[in-house]
Amino acid sequence: MTKVTNSPLDVELHIPAHLDSVIAEVTSLYETEVAPREAALKHRLKDQSKFLDEQGRLHPEIISARREIMAASGAKNIYSAHLPESLGGRGLGREDMIYVEEHVYGYGVDLNPALLSWSEGATPRLLKAHPHQKEQFTDPLVKGLKTSLHGVTETGAGSNLYDMKTNAVRKGSDWVLNGTKAYITNYFDADVAQVLAITNPGGGRQAFTYFMFDTEEYFGKGYEIGQLYQTMFGDGYTGEIHFEDMVLPESAVLGEVNGGFDIAVMSFNYTRMRRAGMCSGWSKYLIEKTLERVKTRVVGGKPLGAKQGIQWMIADMYLDWQQTRSLSLDVARAIDTPGPWWNLPRPSDEVRRICSLKLSNDESFYRVADRALQIHGGLGVLRDTDINKLFQIARNLRIPGGTDEVQRTTIAETLGLRFN
Repeated sequence: MTKVTNSPLDVELHIPAHLDSVIAEVTSLYETEVAPREAALKHRLKDQSKFLDEQGRLHPEIISARREIMAASGAKNIYSAHLPESLGGRGLGREDMIYVEEHVYGYGVDLNPALLSWSEGATPRLLKAHPHQKEQFTDPLVKGLKTSLHGVTETGAGSNLYDMKTNAVRKGSDWVLNGTKAYITNYFDADVAQVLAITNPGGGRQAFTYFMFDTEEYFGKGYEIGQLYQTMFGDGYTGEIHFEDMVLPESAVLGEVNGGFDIAVMSFNYTRMRRAGMCSGWSKYLIEKTLERVKTRVVGGKPLGAKQGIQWMIADMYLDWQQTRSLSLDVARAIDTPGPWWNLPRPSDEVRRICSLKLSNDESFYRVADRALQIHGGLGVLRDTDINKLFQIARNLRIPGGTDEVQRTTIAETLGLRFN
């Protein structure tokens, strides 16, 4: 599906004038690069049985289309607009990126997300890359020519990094990496791996180090792909990676030795803040599609939207979207004001706001998606509809990047309720 034209919600957006050219470029990229590919792959995108290959992985044709869109967006300097100009990005702050992200996600749930870097692309971890890593990793990731994976989570270690088992031990001038990472997005298709490991056991915040390496170069040399995890929305893109006596040179270190904790925190902050534009765009999309449905679906001789119960549900969807969007923009402005958000450490009040942003977007988007599915009735529960897909994504988002419960705990702790 495409954007609704003349949506009554468009008047709420108030996009700053200095972003007009960026939004226009996104629109052009969607029309020239995304829409034609979505039309050509409609038989796969709208049918889960054809969305995956025989192994249950995301179909190669869809992966190829995503990569083509990433490269096209990278060539227009949209793909990595969130990164500073020094890395080849556009230097947009978090407030500006909310407007850009919600425009991209407002097109729906097919190939349009590939217009912007996400967990598989150029993340702010590249800010910690060394000069010798620029040509091999930073430049192609920023331009959308390569993809990456973020290896942090393990079956026994999620939000609490101190439960991690994957470790790297010095051997001469090299590092020997052992362990398993789980629930990893883009686990089988990534060109670049960024992996967090314990290098200083018992060292507290100084216990961890990031490593970055070319997956093809090390495949079969201590680096292996594990089992596929089929998520609730059947992405065919999530699974395990294994390290067995994998030898990495010192040049593979991302950032500083034993400095990985802060990079991980920066990564989590980025994931949480990026919820704003994503959830706003998708919530607006769901409201628009639901309005279309209730105006055209006739029940008892009248449009479904004539029923007060339906009207109140849609009003609640609007309130969830508008309130959370306003909170998100307010938080983003507060974060942008003192300077680049990636500088560490961050003050506790800012950490609290970031957690509030993530939590509010997760839960409001879920409520919007739940009501949209309910109002669509039998059509909503069909597996291959956009409404159903977004409902499943909305439920999933409440776990990665720190669960909603972790956000609440952090908020409480920054309010003085930490007793250990």
